[in-house]
Amino acid sequence: MPNLDGLSLTEVAERRARYGPNALPVTRFRLPLLILRQFQGIFNILLLVAAGVTFALGEPIDGWFILLFVFLGVALNVYQEYKSNAAADKLKSYLVRTVTVRREGQDHEVPNDEIVPGDILKLESGDIVPADSIIRQARNLLVDETTFTGESIPIAKQATTNPTDADEFHLLQGVVIIRGNALAEVTATGTHTRLAAIAATTSSVQAESELVIGVDRISTFILRATLITLVFVVLANILINGRNTDIPHLLIFAIALAVSVIPEALPLVLTFSLSRGALQFAQKHVIVKRLSSVQDLGSVNLLCTDKTGTITENRLVYRNNYLVPASRFHPLVLARLAAYHLEKENPEPFDRATDEAISPDQRAEVNSFHLLEEEAFEPALRSNGAVVARADGLRLHIRRGSPEYFFEQGLIKQEQVAAWLLDEERQGRRVLGVSYDDSSGARFGGFVSFVDTLKATTAATVAAARKLNVAITIITGDALMVAEAVGREAGLVTNSDEVMRATDFLALPSSEQRKRVGKIRVFARTSPEQKLELIGLLKEQFTVGFLGEGINDAPALKAAHVSMVVQSAADVARETADIVLLENDLRVIVDGIRLGRETHANTLKYIRATLVSNFGNFYAVAIGSLLVSFLPMLPKQLLLLNLLSDFPMMAIAFDRVSEQEIARPQRWDFRSLYIIFITLGLVSTFFDFVYFGLYYRISPGVLQTNWFIASVITELLLLLSIRSLLPVEKAGWPAPIVVILSTVAIVLTLALPLIPWTAAFFEFTRPALTDLGLILSLAVLYLIITELVKRPLARYLSKH
Repeated sequence: MPNLDGLSLTEVAERRARYGPNALPVTRFRLPLLILRQFQGIFNILLLVAAGVTFALGEPIDGWFILLFVFLGVALNVYQEYKSNAAADKLKSYLVRTVTVRREGQDHEVPNDEIVPGDILKLESGDIVPADSIIRQARNLLVDETTFTGESIPIAKQATTNPTDADEFHLLQGVVIIRGNALAEVTATGTHTRLAAIAATTSSVQAESELVIGVDRISTFILRATLITLVFVVLANILINGRNTDIPHLLIFAIALAVSVIPEALPLVLTFSLSRGALQFAQKHVIVKRLSSVQDLGSVNLLCTDKTGTITENRLVYRNNYLVPASRFHPLVLARLAAYHLEKENPEPFDRATDEAISPDQRAEVNSFHLLEEEAFEPALRSNGAVVARADGLRLHIRRGSPEYFFEQGLIKQEQVAAWLLDEERQGRRVLGVSYDDSSGARFGGFVSFVDTLKATTAATVAAARKLNVAITIITGDALMVAEAVGREAGLVTNSDEVMRATDFLALPSSEQRKRVGKIRVFARTSPEQKLELIGLLKEQFTVGFLGEGINDAPALKAAHVSMVVQSAADVARETADIVLLENDLRVIVDGIRLGRETHANTLKYIRATLVSNFGNFYAVAIGSLLVSFLPMLPKQLLLLNLLSDFPMMAIAFDRVSEQEIARPQRWDFRSLYIIFITLGLVSTFFDFVYFGLYYRISPGVLQTNWFIASVITELLLLLSIRSLLPVEKAGWPAPIVVILSTVAIVLTLALPLIPWTAAFFEFTRPALTDLGLILSLAVLYLIITELVKRPLARYLSKH
C-alpha cells in the first residue's frame, strides 16, 4: 500500500537535489539575441558591406545614410518584437503557482517548482495538475485533458494502489480537475514529464520564415548578377583602353555601381510594413511575437485548426430527445436531477447544458425534489446516479450515462433506438440516456442529445477565407462522426471522402498520402505526433498556418510556416507561437491573412520598382562606360540617385492594394520577379541609352547632370506603373503619402543642380530649360511604353 502521509523533509531535500526543480526550460527573449536575429539573412550584412565600401570611397554622407537605413530598420524590428514578447510573457497564467502537498502527514502549500517525485498531491476541482502523477485516492474524479487529446468532454479517472501504465489511473502535468478530488503520487517532474517530452519534440522542429527565405534569395540574385556584370565591365574596359586604363578609378566606379543596385531601403520598407501590420493586429487584440509572421501570414493558403473553441463554441447545448411514452418524466428532468454539481466552479458540461435547457415548468418539477444521495461516475458502468425524494414521499433512483449502459442493463433493446442514435451521431451530437426506479423496478427514461454549436461567426469566416483562396482544414482529437458533422455544418465538408482518421490516412502509401492530403478537410482522432506528421506533409504543397492551444499542439505549431495560439493556450504552445490571440476567433486570423497580403504586396512593389530601375540604370551606366572615355555618372551621383529614388518608396507600406492582389496568396514567385526585372529593366536601359545618346557629345558634366535628373524622374514614374500588375487605370491612385514624397523627391532633384553649393559638391552643371522639357517628355513616354509592355507581360505571368 502506498504511504499517503507523504515524504519526509529529508527525502524531499534529497529528491530535489537529484531531480532538480519541477520546471521546463524557458526561452528568454534577450535583447542581444533579438538584435543578432535581425542579421540572420544576408541582406543586412550586404548593406553593411556596402556602407563600408561607401566610406572607403570617401562618401561619408552616403555611407551614413545606408547605415541609417540598416540600424533604423533593426531598431524598429527589435523594439516591436521585444515589446510583443514582453506582452506575451505577461500572459503566462496557465500553470498554478502553488499546490497542496502532503508531507510528514501534514498538508503544505508549496510552489509548483518545489514538487519532487514521490510527493502526495491533494487535488480538488479547478486545480491544474502540476506534475505527472498516479492516482492513489479519488472521489467522483473527472478531468479535462483537452490540452493533450483535443477532446472537450471530461474523462473519468480512478485510483489504484498498484503500479500500472493504464491512462485511467494517471494524471499528466497540465490536466485540469473538473470534478471531485484526489490524492495523487508524483511520478515525474520537470524535464521527465510527458509535457517536457512534447516540449523536447518542439525544440527539435524548426520552420524558416518565408520572408527571410524570400529576401535571402533576392539578395543572392542581386549579388550574383552584379558581380558577373562588374567583372565583365572591368575586363572589357581594360581590353578596350589597354595601358591607358585608370585601374583605381575604374574599380571605384565599379564598386559604386554595385552599391547603387542594392535596394538599401528594403529593411526599412519591410519594418514600416510589418510594424504597421502589427499595430493593426494589436487593435484586433492580437499580439505579434515574430514580426516577419505578419507578412508570412499573407502567403498562407491553408489554415489548420482544431474545431473546439475556434470553429465551435466549446459549450454543449441541448439539441434533441428520445421520449418513452410510458415514462412519467421527461428525460431532461431526469438528467437534471442527476446533475448535482452545478454550484462548483467548473460544472461538468453536460450538467450545465441540461440546466440551461429545461423549461420553467420542468425547473419547477426539478425543484420539487431534494437530493438524498449522490452516486459518483463509475467508468466501468459509464454512468452516474442520484437518489432524490419529493415532499409527497415519491423516491427516485436515477441513473444517467452512455447508451451502452442501458443496453447492458436490459432496459431497452439496441435495435429499437439504433436508427435514432446513428442519426444523432452523424450530426455530431453526444447522447446521454436516463433511467429511474420508483421502487417498482428500473425503467428506461429516454435519451437527450447535446452538441457543441458553431460560433456565430464561423460561416462568415469560412466564406471570407474562401474569397481569399484559403482552405481550412480541421485537425482534431475528436471522434470521426463528430468532427465530420462540424465540418459539414461549417461548410468545409461536402462528402465523406474529405474526412479521415489520422491513423487511417497515415497508413496509406506515401504516394497516396501526398495525392490526397490537400483534399482532406477534416482529420479526426489525431495524436500530437500525427499532427506534426500531417503538418509536414501539408507544407510540401501549401503555405501552412496552424491555430492551436493545447500542449499537444506545440510541435505542430513550431513546424507550421505561421503558428498561432489563443491566450488560454498552454505555456509550451504559447511560447512556440508567432502570434497570440487574446480572443479565440478564427475571423481575426482570416483578417490577418488579408492584412499580410497587403503587406507582402507593398513589399513586392518596392522590390519590383527598385530592381527594375536600378538594374536598368546599372546596365546602361556599365555599358556606357565602355563607349566613352569618362564616367557617364560619378560615384557620388550614383549613390545620391539611389537615395532620392528610395526616399518616397519608404512610404510604400501605406499604399493601397487592389482586391485582385489580396484574393491571391502572396508568395515569393521568383521566376515572375526575374522575368519582370529583365523585361522592364531592358525598357529602362533603352531609355537610359536615349538620354546617353542625346547628351554624351556635349560634355561629361551635361551628360552626368541630365542623366541623373532623368534617372530619378523615370524611377519615380515607374512606381506608378509597376506598383500593380493591373492596368494603371484599374490599379487606382497611390496612397497620398507616396504621391507627396515622390513630388518632394522630384523637386529636390530639379533643385540640387540649381543650388551653387550642392551643384559644386555633386559636380552638376546647370540644366537648360529645353533639356528639362525634353527629359520630362521622354519620362512620360517611358511611363507609357512601360505600361504597354507590362500588360501582355502580366497576362503571360498570370497564365504561367
